[in-house]
Amino acid sequence: MSDNLAIIRTYSQTLSDAELASAWRILYEEHQKRGEQNAKELKYQLQAGDHVEWTGRNGEKTGEVIRVKRKKVIVAQHLNGVMDPTRRWDIPLAMLRKIAK
Repeated sequence: MSDNLAIIRTYSQTLSDAELASAWRILYEEHQKRGEQNAKELKYQLQAGDHVEWTGRNGEKTGEVIRVKRKKVIVAQHLNGVMDPTRRWDIPLAMLRKIAK
């Protein structure tokens, strides 16, 4: 765990309920802002055939871009390192990270 996360953990145990709610709101808004910025950048960078990763319900997933839409991307998930065309997901841009092939 990084030092910053250790500090946040300590604060989470020592802040009052009102202060904790305010701190949570600050972190949430920053997370949303970064996601929106990432989406704006990826919208023009991603093309069909690019490899991406995202965090799904069962952990980290990778896949290949099929189509980029305005706010979402259709991605074919990789299964054992090979694109599986039967596993297609419509994923918001803010959830994706571009990776090298």
